[in-house]
Amino acid sequence: MAITDPPRTRRNQNPWLPATLALLLIFVVTSCSFPEEGSNGSLDGTYYMNGVDRDGVEYSGTLVIAATGSPDVYDMQWIITGSIQTGTGTVDDNSVIIEWAAMEGFDAASHGSGHYNISADGELTGERTVANQEGVATEEAFPIK
Repeated sequence: MAITDPPRTRRNQNPWLPATLALLLIFVVTSCSFPEEGSNGSLDGTYYMNGVDRDGVEYSGTLVIAATGSPDVYDMQWIITGSIQTGTGTVDDNSVIIEWAAMEGFDAASHGSGHYNISADGELTGERTVANQEGVATEEAFPIK
C-alpha cells in the first residue's frame, strides 16, 4: 500500500483580495493621467520665468500673479534682469492676454502687450511685444510648487 499526500488546499485566502488588488491598480493607473497637483485653474502664485528678448538676448526672473476682484483678471509683476514691470492679465479659455508697463529698469518708459498659453499643469508660454518697436520676446513661466 502506497502512502500519498493529501490534496493541497489554500489556507487563509481572502476572497476579496483579487477584487481589492484590481481596484487599487485601476486607481493608480487613472490617477497618473490627471494634471499635477497645484493646477487648480487659478493663476495665483509665483513663477520662475525665462525669456528671449526681440534682439535675441536671454533673460530670467520671477513672475508674480495675483487675483483681483474681477473673475479671470489678474495683477502681474515681472521682476526680471534689469527691470521691474507690472501689468494686467485677462484669462480667455486656455490663454492670458496681457498689458504691461515698466516701472523701473533700463527703459522705464516702455510698455506693451502679450499673450501666454496656459498648459494643463499651469505653465505659461507665449510672446510679449514692446509698443512702437519691431520684434517679439518669447517667454516661459513655471509655477513654483
